[in-house]
Amino acid sequence: MKKALLFISLFASAIVLRAQIDVLYQGSVVTDTIVVYEQSPNEDCYIYMTCKNNQSNPINVKVVSERLYGSEGIEILSVCALGETCVPGTESRPFDIAANGEKEFDSWVMINEGLAKGTTTMFSFTVQDMNDEANFRTVYVKYIIGTNAINIADRKNTALDLYPNPAKNMAYINYELPNTNVKNSKIEIRNMLGSVVKVVNINSNNGTQSVDVNNMPNGVYLCSIVCNGKVCQTKKMIIKH
Repeated sequence: MKKALLFISLFASAIVLRAQIDVLYQGSVVTDTIVVYEQSPNEDCYIYMTCKNNQSNPINVKVVSERLYGSEGIEILSVCALGETCVPGTESRPFDIAANGEKEFDSWVMINEGLAKGTTTMFSFTVQDMNDEANFRTVYVKYIIGTNAINIADRKNTALDLYPNPAKNMAYINYELPNTNVKNSKIEIRNMLGSVVKVVNINSNNGTQSVDVNNMPNGVYLCSIVCNGKVCQTKKMIIKH
């Protein structure tokens, strides 16, 4: 029995020693679930973490995220390392970390409209060594919805429709605003990095705006109506030439 326990202990120690990756959040190694409080809706939600390579040789890794439970109204749009090309989806492109080095990565999370206060979603983020399946580190991030970002009546009275979607050359945006000051309202289109790539001024409380997307790269974008400085509605826009 003692030999069996000793073997188990040595085996567990070997696994711990072999896992040579740490994940840092706000400068500290993650040892517990990260809890993030957000508002609904919020299409500008990012979480930044750092991969730390504790080995004396460089490694090539990727970050894979997965929803473990909770509302589908909280979704991951992209995961990418600092300085690398972002792609839509729940895993990053492979990237290198120098020997005993660090590399920051971020995840862009979209908080959809209408989520009640207290709505919770849990995600895992696994940093996986591309050349050693036993070398990985997994951390957990819990998103909890706090107070609403905008007035509930404004959100309910706002409409946004896109067509065609995917768009090839032109996209058309149908919108309807609540009783608000049109001068403080606009339509914004953001890319997967969160950068605003198009701004369409709104001159009335409802109508249709056409957007030339010929010069926009293929991919997933977010199209939002901004009312009085706050996002009222957001829809995914896909461009495919």
